Amino acid sequence: MSKSLWTPFISSVLIVGSAGSYYLLSDYNRLETQDAVIAAAPFEQLSISEISDKRISLLQDKLYDDKQNAKLWFQLGNAYMYNGEYDNAILVFDYSIRLTANPTAIHYSAKASALYYASGQHLTAEVQALLDQALALEPHNQTALMMLASNEFMNVRYQQAIDLWVQLLDSDQQGLDRVSIINSINQAKQFIK
Repeated sequence: MSKSLWTPFISSVLIVGSAGSYYLLSDYNRLETQDAVIAAAPFEQLSISEISDKRISLLQDKLYDDKQNAKLWFQLGNAYMYNGEYDNAILVFDYSIRLTANPTAIHYSAKASALYYASGQHLTAEVQALLDQALALEPHNQTALMMLASNEFMNVRYQQAIDLWVQLLDSDQQGLDRVSIINSINQAKQFIK
């Protein structure tokens, strides 16, 4: 890839990755602990990492009192993901899945995301199996499709990435960052030419 193509490539990967991460972190009932963190100190007095650390600490405290709460385990997994602590996220997503009577696509795609980032953004067999489970339950699962599209793009399979992004756009999901996806499609099309 020529030097002049690196900038759009990197920006596209960042757009795709951040859109998928945003969906994962914003899904499954927004963190109810957010209000507690805000009440603890105004945002302008806390750095992003301090807010994230407070969220993790608050969730851990809640789990100390309610160890069987699958929803809290899932929220802690999301907080670890946000903090870049992928191994911890994998562990707690496992607890959430085990404690949930009928795990959803969101559970499997969350664990797949943690494994994907823990393995240096490689689509391992285990990650693929989790994504397959997620898509079997929810064929238009945004996190799973975004991760697969990003992987296709990074592996220079631009048409496959475009097809996955189009599948997302056609799904008419709420909260979908259509502008970022369309920009990613347009960048991929430039590489095909």
